[in-house]
This record gives sequence, structure tokens and C-alpha cells, in this order.
Amino acid sequence: MKVAILISDITRTGGTERAVVTLANMISKNGDEVTIVSLTKTEATSCFYSLLPEVKVIFLNNQKMSKNIFKKIFWSISTVFVLRKFNKNNVFDFFLSTGHNLNWLIPFTHTNKSTKIVACEHIVYESLPWISHFFMSLSYKYIDHIVVLSEKAKQSFSSYSNVHVIPNAVPFESHEQSLLTNPDIVLVGRLSEEKGLERLVPIAKHLKNEYPSWKISLVGNGEIREDLERLFKESNLEDYIVFKGVVKDVNKIYLEASIYAMTSHFEAFPMVLLEAQSCGLPVVAFDCPEGPSQIIHDGEDGFLIRNGDCDAFAKQLMVLMDHYNLRKQFGNKAYLNSINYSEKSIIKKWNTLFKK
Repeated sequence: MKVAILISDITRTGGTERAVVTLANMISKNGDEVTIVSLTKTEATSCFYSLLPEVKVIFLNNQKMSKNIFKKIFWSISTVFVLRKFNKNNVFDFFLSTGHNLNWLIPFTHTNKSTKIVACEHIVYESLPWISHFFMSLSYKYIDHIVVLSEKAKQSFSSYSNVHVIPNAVPFESHEQSLLTNPDIVLVGRLSEEKGLERLVPIAKHLKNEYPSWKISLVGNGEIREDLERLFKESNLEDYIVFKGVVKDVNKIYLEASIYAMTSHFEAFPMVLLEAQSCGLPVVAFDCPEGPSQIIHDGEDGFLIRNGDCDAFAKQLMVLMDHYNLRKQFGNKAYLNSINYSEKSIIKKWNTLFKK
């Protein structure tokens, strides 16, 4: 079986890129031929995340998408022509596309009727602008299957086409668990607006007064890093919230922490929660739309906090900071939950879809 996975830029660091690499590796281990098609050709010549040598990567020389509406329209048209040319010269059994900006264009690039189109959605439907909903309503009915990450997401996309729920797999198998003794709370991901990192200010102020020996570690990089650095400095938190930058061996970061925190405004299906759980970390997260509640069992392996209630968020962090045995109890159950999202479990779901 020949499978292509389309993504905007595979050399970037982020949840979608990590998920695509994990999926490509899984399908390759399955004995099938996998090609990652990176729409944008960048200066980097390889993926940030580790790919199996059997997985091919093809870079198309397409321009980067602009936020300007007129440039975005031109980008969409040029992308269709670039992909039509590619599909004429390359035939696959399945063509998987990731992200709504690409997914709605795929039906217009379909040159081989025997190829099945699968649109993978990694975003909260309600967070998309109305214009995206409009274009999706026009083209998604011509897509063979839509793959979403949770049952809540399935409800949002079920009016468009055949919808299947296949969560992302945990990208690594941790052979050890955190000791949960290091006074460190960790957050991993791109530093961007939707992550709600400004909400760390009232949370960290509570913690710094009561637990000055603890620290909050931010792992990742992004467009709002300078703004966050300025905000934390103005709030006298620059010594309490530490920027770690992009880290290749993120597994080590989880193992050196004692609690995982998530402050996002919205998350489709945050893999960082499962990564943290696989290392035995208890998790505290806002109950934002729509992913955290699909993963965290409140009061069993972590705490779900009413979205935006920073005082309650800090309070539940303090509960875990105060009680090692509770951290251990939650961490053990978190690890058991993460097993449900192992590569072995998730590839079975993909195989079922492929056979259909």
C-alpha cells in the first residue's frame, strides 16, 4: 500500500509535525510505503523529529501562506496547481492531508479517482473563522473520509463526510517514570496566543509566595516569546518562570518534572498531556474546548479546572505540590491511561480505516 501524508512544512516543531512523523513511522512499520509531502521547501533539509529511514520526504517548492486575505487567496490557487502537478506524476492508494487550510483544497487537486482522500483535522472546529466553515461546507463532501481526534470533534464534522475518530499515538514509549521529587512544573508546546500562557501570571504569583523553591519551565518557542518575557519581567516572575527553548529529547524534560500544567484557551487533542502521562506525571489543565476532558480523568490522574479560573488552577497545583503521595497516585493512573494511546493501539484503528 502506498500512502502520502501532506503537511505545510514538516521541518517545523509543533504538535502537528510531531503527529505526522509518528503516523508515518507507524504506517512504515506496518510494511507499507509512506511519503511525507511537505508543501513548503525550507532551508532545513530534514524533519526536526526522528523519521525511520524507510519514510520518504518530498519538498514541494510552494510559497508560504500569508495572513493577508488577498495573498492567502493567491496562495490557495497556486497550491492547487502545485498539488495537481504532483498528483499527476505520483499515484497513491491513500492521500492524507493535515490541517483545514490544506484539507478543503484537496478535492480540487484530485487527479486519480482510485486514490482515497483522507482529511485529518487537528483543530477545534469552533475556533475556526466563518470563512473556513464556508469553504469546508463546499469541498468536504468530496472527501472520502475525515479523521478527527475525539468524539466531541466527530460531532462537529459529521455533517460533511464519513468521520472516524483516531487519536494521535504517544510518539515515544517511556521506559521509566518521573520520581516526582524535583520542584518543577512543566509546560511544553509552541509559544502562541491559543496556549493561554499569559494566564500563568496570576497562577505563578500565588505559587511564588507559597512555594519559592519551585519553578515553572516553558519548553518550546514561538512568535510571542518576547511578549511573554516582557510580561513575566514586569510581573517580577522572570526568576520563577524559566524558558527552556526547543528541546529535542522532550522525554527527559518530563522525567525531570513533577507536575504538568496546561493553560490553553482551546486544544483539539493535546498530545503533550499524553506524553506527560506516559512519564507518570499528574496533570492540571483548564477544561477548555475540547481536548483536555477527553484525556484527563478529573480527580483520578489530574485536575480539570473551569476554563479561566486561575485561582482554582493555582489551588489545585498547590494540592499536588503539597502531597507527594497524591502526585504518585495520580501519576500511576496517568501512565495507565497513556497505554490506551500506544502505537500498537492506534495503528489498529488506521488499519481498520484503510481496509474499509
